[in-house]
Amino acid sequence: MPRKKPVLALRQQYSRDLKMRVIYQAYTLHKCSKDIARDLNMPLRVVQRVKQTWAEIGEVCRDRRHKGRPALLSTSNTKFMLALIEQTPDIYLDEIQEHLYIQHDVDVSLATISRTLHRLGYGSKKLSKQAAEHCADARRDFVMAIGNEPGERIVCADESAVNILTSYRQNGWSLRGLRARKRCCFSRQNRGLQWRSILVVARRSVGCYESLPRKTQHPCLG
Repeated sequence: MPRKKPVLALRQQYSRDLKMRVIYQAYTLHKCSKDIARDLNMPLRVVQRVKQTWAEIGEVCRDRRHKGRPALLSTSNTKFMLALIEQTPDIYLDEIQEHLYIQHDVDVSLATISRTLHRLGYGSKKLSKQAAEHCADARRDFVMAIGNEPGERIVCADESAVNILTSYRQNGWSLRGLRARKRCCFSRQNRGLQWRSILVVARRSVGCYESLPRKTQHPCLG
């Protein structure tokens, strides 16, 4: 039978207040390490380590904020990355890597850029496109123009301005809990397929229709 792996006990964390009690009992009450370990229900080795740390640096806890390797990306590099994402939410990691190398002379891996963005709270999610042609004033004027028409006389074709030559990226970067948005300006070329929303107001007479005036209309729709 295969041997079972030994269960490793999790290292218990002790608060700063409890470690200060160790120092109080050791230097004020003049207790030995065994008595302190028994009174505070702590391992003897922890009591000895706390006393050793206090004798070396005068504190019960060491500052570990500056331990480990220095960060490859500085604060200015991180701000530059966030500015790129704010300007172009659907930018790729390799494009960020290229901009960092060209403008800041920093050569980092794609994994480093990805970990930095996730640590700052950014994630890649489905991009929500918002057309640049959206105009609140035009929508309000449209509602006022057809407000007097009854609903049974209005027929709307389910098409909008679409160009089959236009394509956008599917994913973008944004903070957690926020939607990834990008303002898109749909290009309208002569070769592209252009469909427009057409509002048709039907009169009572059969076969007679009246459409609202528009600047441009698809040739097939006359």
